[in-house]
Amino acid sequence: MRLILLSLFFALLLGASFGAKVHANFGRGLAASDPDDADILALLSRHGFTITRAPPGTDPVWLTGRKGDCAIDIASVSPRGWHRTAVDWRASGGTLRYAAEGGLFDQQPILGPTLIHYLNRLKRYAGIDAPAVKVRAIIIAPECPADAVLMTELAALSE
Repeated sequence: MRLILLSLFFALLLGASFGAKVHANFGRGLAASDPDDADILALLSRHGFTITRAPPGTDPVWLTGRKGDCAIDIASVSPRGWHRTAVDWRASGGTLRYAAEGGLFDQQPILGPTLIHYLNRLKRYAGIDAPAVKVRAIIIAPECPADAVLMTELAALSE
C-alpha cells in the first residue's frame, strides 16, 4: 500500500511540474509561432523593389514588391494550409509558388510543415527554443522577367 501511495505522489508531482511548465510557457509558445517578415523585406529591397504592406487586419499579410511593371507578392501562410483558397484567388493570372522546407513547390506541402509546426510548438511549451515554421506563398506577375529574383533566393525564404 505504501508503494502505491508513493507512486501516486510522484505521478501527481510529475503532472503538476509539467503543467506548471506548460502554463508558464503558454504565451511564449504562441508568440513564437508566427515568423517575421524581415527576410522578405531584405530580399525585395536587395533587388530594388519598392515595397508596400497589406492593410492591417488582412490575413495573410502580403508584402508587394514593385519594380516597373513587375510585381511580386509574398506572404507567410499557415503551415497547415488554412490560406490556400485565399492565395489561389489572389494568384489568378500570376505564377504561384510556395517556399517550404527549403524548396519551391507548385502546391503547398502540408504534411511535413504541419508536423514540424506541432513538434516545435511542443518544444516551446516545454521551454525549449524552437523556430517558427516558415511557409511562404509567392505570386510573380507575368510581366516580371525570369531573373527578377532567383528561385534559390525565394526557396531560402522558408529556411
